[in-house]
Amino acid sequence: MSLVGSFLNKFWHETYLGGEYYLAFYKFCGISLSRHMLPKLQPIIPEKYDNPKVYLSIVAILKNEAPYIKEWIEYHKIVGVERFYLYDNDSTDNMREVLQPYIDSGIVCYHKVSGSAIQNKVYCDAIYKYKDQTRWMAVIDLDEFIVPIENDNLQNLLSDYEQYPGLCVNWCMFDSNGFDNPPKENGGLVTANYLRTYSDTNYIVNRHVKTIFDPTRVVSMNNPHFCYYKDRIYPVNENYEKVKGPISNKHVSSKIVINHYFCKSKSEYINKIMRGRATKQAKRVYNDNDLNFSDWKYDYRIQKYVKKLKESLFIQD
Repeated sequence: MSLVGSFLNKFWHETYLGGEYYLAFYKFCGISLSRHMLPKLQPIIPEKYDNPKVYLSIVAILKNEAPYIKEWIEYHKIVGVERFYLYDNDSTDNMREVLQPYIDSGIVCYHKVSGSAIQNKVYCDAIYKYKDQTRWMAVIDLDEFIVPIENDNLQNLLSDYEQYPGLCVNWCMFDSNGFDNPPKENGGLVTANYLRTYSDTNYIVNRHVKTIFDPTRVVSMNNPHFCYYKDRIYPVNENYEKVKGPISNKHVSSKIVINHYFCKSKSEYINKIMRGRATKQAKRVYNDNDLNFSDWKYDYRIQKYVKKLKESLFIQD
């Protein structure tokens, strides 16, 4: 490739065309050109916590998740997460009250944010502010649980990927398990009660990824699933294979997976639809196939952590 061609390739290169972007306009010799530009890493709120550096943290935006937040935090503490950067998007439940002990202990850095469709802006805020406070940063939702499979500790697993800018982890989607209302069994734990997944592990929704990344190497995050990195370097999956967008070519999860409890019970699923999306203004659409997969199997991989989780939450069998 010529020097001119190399320059143009670098100038116009786009790793992935989805997600949010804005247009920049240029004029060369009277010719008008436009280019997709990624959103900048920049703060959207002034508050910032000063913390010592940890190895692994999670960033999440949440709304009215008070009934689930303790299980989610305690579970991720068990598998090696040390800090949580949480952005409360106009919750009207008792979220702050539930989180207060974690805030007081320094495990949770709590931000209040307002507005709609601000998820990606929140992630850019967190990366901008906290990139030097954590070696690895995961961006997931409150219905997602990172499950180390071969190794019980995420930190030990991630130490094998330090030369890469990010580790992309496939989803494993779960249905309602037949519950119309939140179950009371097992103290109501999501991780203990929802076990049904697609029989076809490689079903397209399970090829979505979420990313655990080195925030110092991130240029932009315009999609909840995928980052852009300095020098246009790609992240990898657990098998050290390049991942070039938010949907991988195949599902791989022998070492690590993200359990995605998208709907939970039918009543909770309806509430989720009413709550709307965090990334855009459009409402979700009810789909009975989300609730009850026609072809399913049981997935027990997270169950090895449930006993310890119950002990952390003082739940009696």
